[in-house]
Amino acid sequence: MSARKRLLFAFLTLLLIIILSTLGLAYLENWSLFDALWVTIASLTTAGYGDILPKSIQGRAFLLIVLILGVGAVAYSIGAIINILVEGQISRIMERNKMMKAITQLDQHIIVCGAGRVGNQVAQILKAEQVPYVIIEINEEIVAQMQAEGHLAMIGNATEDEVLLEAGIKKAKGMVCALSEDAYNVFIVLTARAINPGIKIVARVERPESVEKMRRAGADKVISPAQIGGHQMAMFMLKPATVDLVDTLFSNRNLQLQLEEINISSDSKISNRQVNEVFNRQHTNVILVSIIRGDQVILKPKGNDVMLPGDTLVIIGDRGDLEGLEDKILK
Repeated sequence: MSARKRLLFAFLTLLLIIILSTLGLAYLENWSLFDALWVTIASLTTAGYGDILPKSIQGRAFLLIVLILGVGAVAYSIGAIINILVEGQISRIMERNKMMKAITQLDQHIIVCGAGRVGNQVAQILKAEQVPYVIIEINEEIVAQMQAEGHLAMIGNATEDEVLLEAGIKKAKGMVCALSEDAYNVFIVLTARAINPGIKIVARVERPESVEKMRRAGADKVISPAQIGGHQMAMFMLKPATVDLVDTLFSNRNLQLQLEEINISSDSKISNRQVNEVFNRQHTNVILVSIIRGDQVILKPKGNDVMLPGDTLVIIGDRGDLEGLEDKILK
């Protein structure tokens, strides 16, 4: 029997004893129900005021039996409560240890600071894309909810060095600062950049005057949800078809058409090869949209353009074609 069931059993037993004792004493001693209940509660709680006592032998014997059974039920209830508290504490410790073990095993992951509306959306997309990540959130209820949904989340203040180190910032490849306060995000960016100078940081801002401060603090990209939302709403009124297409490409709910990025390393099979050797109908139906080379963006690459190590390819195509391209050519 679980601890909660034992506690429920003890409570119901104690309630039954109180009811029977009240009715029994009222009958045997000719008391009112309130007086009988008063003596029962005073006896079971060991208060023993003694202002009302049973006079008959039958009443005293009955109260003696009630005391033996009632004190036993109370002791059983206290034991069940302690058991629940201990089990809960042990369970929380085990869950935390399990979570911290999973976090220490992360490598090249993304740290999401804040699990509010923005941070939650970031986590949902990372989960759908099967990208390793960990969430840092100071609100215990939100952390419990995120963990219940299958996210790797930890309780902590992301502005503290120790918390970022526990989240594996030294091995992380990226960080998303999604707190609602710009000052906190600036502080997190400064701290993260000092610990891991090579980490990629995307930060959220609410006020336009915070954008430049965030960049000076070390953020690689600064995003204003309000500005982006307003821009998208206006563009939908002006160019609805285009906005729908972009939403489709970036939606993780879309199962077919996808927009992907591929980073070319020095040991990649397509490194130093021409575009037409890879992206043609004989190999794949995937379309190469652009090549990003440093600060240069090559739109609509020509067939004789060479793909160099360090380039980032922006491609579009069916999900199955994209996976086939990665399996057959890129690996």
